[in-house]
Amino acid sequence: MKRKLQKIILYLFLLCCIYNLWTLRPVQILYTYSDAGNSVFLVVDHLPWTDSDKINWYLKHQDEIKSQNPLPEDSWHTWYVIDIGNGFTDYKKYIEGPYEDLYCFPTIKSNDNCIVKNYLMVINEYPYRNTHFFIADNNEYQLTQENKIERVFNPHDFEKDNFQQ
Repeated sequence: MKRKLQKIILYLFLLCCIYNLWTLRPVQILYTYSDAGNSVFLVVDHLPWTDSDKINWYLKHQDEIKSQNPLPEDSWHTWYVIDIGNGFTDYKKYIEGPYEDLYCFPTIKSNDNCIVKNYLMVINEYPYRNTHFFIADNNEYQLTQENKIERVFNPHDFEKDNFQQ
């Protein structure tokens, strides 16, 4: 019994170590692309695990990101944070799904200039409204006037079928 308890404690300790290593690992922006309009695409190696950590990562780095990717003032902006996944690929050699699954970057002068559209987070910034964050698991948040993050609930979240009896 004592041996079993030691194993459980060891596994929990290792799990905590792995979690800390993962969350403390800095996010690397591997590629950025602006369509010269209102959208910027950020290809990253990973994002933190929790929704609040993902949003806080963006808020912490937004000035740096915006200085490298300037967009027009007083207009709606969208920032797409995309997972690198298996890396860049040639759309002609892509066999894992339809071509529509790819986003191809015209500024990459290689045949491997496409990436699978795996959006980890989409940020919509409005000039006269709260900034909205859409996280990959269909959660939506907004940044309030007081710079607090609050969850936005959609009407379909409250449908009768979505609740357990």
